Amino acid sequence: MAHQFECTQQDCDFMVRANDENEVVDVVQEHAREKHGMSMERNDIQGAIRQR
Repeated sequence: MAHQFECTQQDCDFMVRANDENEVVDVVQEHAREKHGMSMERNDIQGAIRQR
């Protein structure tokens, strides 16, 4: 089952989907840092990941 995360920032259509939850978390943290200048905690990301 795949894990999916969609960015909720305005005008951002970033979405990541992978079978490995840790990979999703790593990619989301990098996206948040590089595109939005913010950091996200692992627990916050895991809470927003959906199973597909």
